[in-house]
Amino acid sequence: MSAFVCILDRSGAPVDPRDLRRLAGPLADYGPELDTLCRGPVGLALRHRGGPGAPWRLGPLADDPAVTAVLSGSFALVEADPRSGRLRLTRDRLGDLKVYYFLDSRWLVAASEPAAVLAHGAVSDALDEGAAARFLGFRFGHTERSFFREIRELPPAHHLEVTAGEATMERYWRFPRRPGGRGLPPEEVTSELRQLLGEAVAAETAGLRPEEVALSLGGGLDSTAIAALAPPGIRAFSWTFEGADERPLVEAVSRHLDLPVRWVPGDGLHPLCDGFEERFVHRGSPHVNPFSALKCRLYEAAREAGCRRVLVGDGGDALYAAREYWLRDALAAGRPWALRSLAGTVRRAARGDRFARLSLARVLPVRGLRTALRRDPIPWLTPEGRAALPPAAPSPVLPPGPRRRARWELAAGAKQTELESEERRLFARCGVERGNPFRSWPLLAWAIGLPAWWYQRDGRTKVLTREALRGRLPERVLESPRVGLLGDFFLRGIELRREGLRERVFRRPVSDWRRYVRADWLEPYLADTRAIAFGHTILWRVISYELWVRRLVQGER
Repeated sequence: MSAFVCILDRSGAPVDPRDLRRLAGPLADYGPELDTLCRGPVGLALRHRGGPGAPWRLGPLADDPAVTAVLSGSFALVEADPRSGRLRLTRDRLGDLKVYYFLDSRWLVAASEPAAVLAHGAVSDALDEGAAARFLGFRFGHTERSFFREIRELPPAHHLEVTAGEATMERYWRFPRRPGGRGLPPEEVTSELRQLLGEAVAAETAGLRPEEVALSLGGGLDSTAIAALAPPGIRAFSWTFEGADERPLVEAVSRHLDLPVRWVPGDGLHPLCDGFEERFVHRGSPHVNPFSALKCRLYEAAREAGCRRVLVGDGGDALYAAREYWLRDALAAGRPWALRSLAGTVRRAARGDRFARLSLARVLPVRGLRTALRRDPIPWLTPEGRAALPPAAPSPVLPPGPRRRARWELAAGAKQTELESEERRLFARCGVERGNPFRSWPLLAWAIGLPAWWYQRDGRTKVLTREALRGRLPERVLESPRVGLLGDFFLRGIELRREGLRERVFRRPVSDWRRYVRADWLEPYLADTRAIAFGHTILWRVISYELWVRRLVQGER
């Protein structure tokens, strides 16, 4: 895993290697080894942990599309021609790796982290209000805006080419259209899912010995699906907590697959534990995973055991993100069980079930009823916060035309791109590579092309995956109604820091987040930690934004 920063001086003056090394300073988490290359007006600095670094080409630029066609997975490509003063940046198809840049009449400064771009003297650190409102409003969309006014983000599957006189941006790839699986027999669909997910797991383990691959294993269907399809010899790691964990389900998978598990204690690593701010609040953005300390202990344990890559199932839910469309798709296909399930869907919607409400909103023709079912989507934002929200465009990698556009956006859109990139910073800090088979674009393209009723039936989710893995995983895992206890773990951390949060976040005379978020809407969630709710997600965003602005932007503690 590597991080880069590059410079093009559009005036033609040679780049000073000392500037490159200075700009690479904020990328230290990505590795101790620093390579710099300067040729006239262009230069690149690369941070890595040994082995091959990020793709880099020096010389006449190849305009042949085959240059990017042969690259797959997560990559950032920097190509430069020093003689002509020409530099081209390319971001991977799904946008798993970020590429940020500053561009004016003289400079192009680009990097994998905003902090490296900010280290250049020409770049202002003024904040972007629209990006702040989008973050605190929990809104996602491809706006090409970073949290800093003068720094932009290169969209997924795009080239940015800059010379002394011009700058052009071009998309080089998008998802192909795939036919839906309306009339396919169930055996064929489950077989295809097993094959595609198996190929994605194989791609993430290629070139590594099995003992060099770790799996972050929980009791849920996503990580256990990877375990069922992974090559023999990989090593599994799992958290254990005092009083509440997923150990019984993990042990059942371990016995069934003959997969030894190393247990990593997670007690004391709750959100905002000692040292949390110093270790995990960074300059690039306010994204701070509340489980950073917990995850780091597992990833570091894997690294100490000799593993180079850790497989995770974090993207599994995105694969099935279109499940709220299941009722519409089923009714359109004339599936009789959908009609039998309609009454149950109405009952669940009346009790407040989010997916049931959205399912009804997709099929009811009356606009007023649709609005009532969807509710006000951003009741926590102030009028100023609503006004600052930037317009969000669909992901540029989606297939052309409106058909299935929304469900494609759910799985391959800005939210998943954002989360994947932020996780990679955490992996880099721990010295291991990240492998996420569910971010395989052939798998995504196939899965999102299916009618959504394949994934949800009679209130049960991920039905197709459960059937595809029947016999390969224990029945108690396949039929488990609820897994995942990190929500309870999060609430415990808030309980332990409640009074401190009141003083440091809610009772400060000046808090930047109050411009965007209504304190009266939010504060009850700080007091109510009986059960996890969506308001706790907004609470965490406010906490992390406040810590970020005070500590790293305003220089406060």
